[in-house]
Amino acid sequence: MNDPKVSICIFSYNFALYISQALESVLQQNTNFDFEIVIGDDCSTDNTRAIIAAFQEKHPRKIVLAYSDTNQGGTRNWIQTMNACKGKYIALLDGDDYFIDEYKLQKQVDLMESDDQCVLCFHAVDEVYDNIDGMNKTVRFEKHKFELEDFLSIGWFIRTGSTMFRNGILPTQPPEWVFNFPYRYDTILHVFLGLKGHAIYIDEVMSIWRKHHTGMSGHLLKNTIENVHTEVAMAMQLNRYTGLKYNKVVRKYCSRLYSGLLIYLIRTGLWTRNLKLFTGTIIKANWPYFFSRIKNKIQK
Repeated sequence: MNDPKVSICIFSYNFALYISQALESVLQQNTNFDFEIVIGDDCSTDNTRAIIAAFQEKHPRKIVLAYSDTNQGGTRNWIQTMNACKGKYIALLDGDDYFIDEYKLQKQVDLMESDDQCVLCFHAVDEVYDNIDGMNKTVRFEKHKFELEDFLSIGWFIRTGSTMFRNGILPTQPPEWVFNFPYRYDTILHVFLGLKGHAIYIDEVMSIWRKHHTGMSGHLLKNTIENVHTEVAMAMQLNRYTGLKYNKVVRKYCSRLYSGLLIYLIRTGLWTRNLKLFTGTIIKANWPYFFSRIKNKIQK
């Protein structure tokens, strides 16, 4: 293979049920350039690696294994796998998700080649829930161009399988504080990239973001209270990392997080078990945002 223009970076851990579909969706991509598939499997305990090995045997020049000898955890596995990528661009894909547009990579490369200030490109996705009827939805955005301020004021919103960015921008050895926020490196890397340029959104559904009990999204939702505190701590760390330039929007974002937590405490009745937390959340909440959330829930 010539030097690949794109490295498709696949992260996996115990995704034996899904990894074949992920790999097949990448191998079916139509492009006018070479690409490699770099797989970072974090010591799966099921037969994920056996499935990957079968694919690698069929496509030895296309598939690169970036395995860990020991379980690294999500963040370290992401960084190790991305550091192994040789392409000019890196496209991300969790091993339980998959592409549905065979020209996805070509469309994103064409866009980024036309705009040298674009460091990140992403697109709409279909969010699909396993074994839960009526929950599927399409995730779209109204804006076309996003800047660093957007990543700090909105938080996480770009789905992993829609992401493509320029290689060589992310730190190969990020600050140590990154590892204080497990499974959130996708949020952090958007800020790292946003420091170097802007992001462009393509309003086309080109991948599936699968939601299931074994996925990272499922784990993060298990403890809503702890998750909010972690998100706030990460937002404030990113605020410091960017020199407090966007302090106002970061603090507004944090107050929205507390508003969501307040709604959760009221809805579940948990506020009666921890009045100190409830009182603190009331003080920190963004009330206009709180009432807009309540209004939307009533209308639905």
